[in-house]
Amino acid sequence: MALKNSQLLVVSCGLGVQAAILVLLNTFIPKLAGQEALWIAFQAWAMYFLAGCTPMGGVKAWIGYGTGIAASIAIIELMSLPCLSGLANVSGLNIAMALAVFVVVIPAIMSENLKNMVPALFVGSGAFFGLTGLMDGAGHVAVTRAELVYCAVGLLFGFITVFWRGKYEASLNK
Repeated sequence: MALKNSQLLVVSCGLGVQAAILVLLNTFIPKLAGQEALWIAFQAWAMYFLAGCTPMGGVKAWIGYGTGIAASIAIIELMSLPCLSGLANVSGLNIAMALAVFVVVIPAIMSENLKNMVPALFVGSGAFFGLTGLMDGAGHVAVTRAELVYCAVGLLFGFITVFWRGKYEASLNK
């Protein structure tokens, strides 16, 4: 339904309140996640909409983040294999990482046939690498925990957004 400006203002204010609440809740989320990474929650919130605005879509997005994490870990571990770790950088090019990425991306893309949400896989992988840099030396389990907690929070906020907006739009049709 196309909303008039006054109606969209109500939605915008509601989203502003919701985002402010998320920022305030971020006082407590790092205790559960093990690391502050609010940016992942905002990514996942948007991913909820890309996933179709349904709870099942949210589950698919969370699984996509998980497979992105698995792909990232596979890349990191492949790069440490003796056959790749000994490769020299050529003119600043990271040959070991390029080969590891090549090997991992093929099954990652093929997972689309298993109904994996490939966009969430890529966002989840990027978030894992970013968070790994922020949590230097924390290990894969700690980084995974932080990412998946914030992802779940963001997806929950996406669900809440769709729920209250649906209620609001239904009230306009009465």
